[in-house]
Amino acid sequence: MYELFIFILLSAVLECGMGIIYGVGIGFDPLLVFPAAILINFLGIVVAVKVVDRLFEWKKGFKTWLERRLARGQKLIDKYGCVGIVMGVLVLSPIQLAIVGRLIGIKPSKLYPSLLAAICVVATAFLGVALGVFKVLLA
Repeated sequence: MYELFIFILLSAVLECGMGIIYGVGIGFDPLLVFPAAILINFLGIVVAVKVVDRLFEWKKGFKTWLERRLARGQKLIDKYGCVGIVMGVLVLSPIQLAIVGRLIGIKPSKLYPSLLAAICVVATAFLGVALGVFKVLLA
């Protein structure tokens, strides 16, 4: 029972990759670990975006100040923001990308699908590591 708790905790706090490596390592079915880790991580992202939205509501001047600063690049943000979020997963974690994406003004309707794609990229890479696929491919 504690293994499941540790899996959920790792997937939520240390992103889906650590959850997948732990889950596969202790013998959970990889076909169940993969979507469960993605779902748990995505729920953490939803919570992070809601916290940022609460910050915007709480500190009214912050949102207007941020919008003024981003006004010049808003066209680029609207055009390339989603691709940047998916590619940004190579540098930042998905939760950090959610916070940055929301702070730079990407709407949740565009942010969530790109973050889900980013999580799937990370999860697929970590599942390959956990199953030893890359060891077979690179050998």
